[in-house]
Amino acid sequence: MPDSSTRDTMPAANATQRTATPILHAQGLSKQVASGDRQLTILNDLEFQVFSGETVAILGQSGAGKSTLLGLLAGLDLPTAGELTMFGESLAALDEDGRARLRAGRVGFVFQNFQLLPTLTALENVMLPLELAPRAGTGARAREWLERVGLG
Repeated sequence: MPDSSTRDTMPAANATQRTATPILHAQGLSKQVASGDRQLTILNDLEFQVFSGETVAILGQSGAGKSTLLGLLAGLDLPTAGELTMFGESLAALDEDGRARLRAGRVGFVFQNFQLLPTLTALENVMLPLELAPRAGTGARAREWLERVGLG
C-alpha cells in the first residue's frame, strides 16, 4: 500500500497532447474506509483521464482497489477526497438519482459478479438496465453486446 506521499498516476493510452475534454477525469481521487479503530486507505491521490474512443483496462493484484475504483468511476460510491468528473459534470455535485440518470444514459458497466439476477437468462440480465433507458431496440442491443463479449 502506498504511503500518503506517493501519487498513483495512470497515463492515457495515447499520450499525445489533447485538446478535447476528457469523458472521465479523476484528480486527487482518494478513498478511505473505517477498519476497526483506524482508517484504511484504499485509493490514494489517483489521477487519470479517459478520452472518447480510448479503451482502458484496470489491472492489479487482489485487494489493490480495482473494484473500489470502478464503483467510484460509475458513481456508485463517492471518494473521500478529490474530484471526479464525467462528461464535464462533477459526480459530487449530483445526488444519487442524478448519478443514476448519468449512468443510465451514458455509462456501460459490466459487473464482475454478484450483480446478475439468477432467475434471468444472460440476455435478460443484459436487457434489464437497457429497459430503464428510454431507447428502442433493447433486445437487439442486448444481443449485440453479448456477441461482443463472446456470449451471443
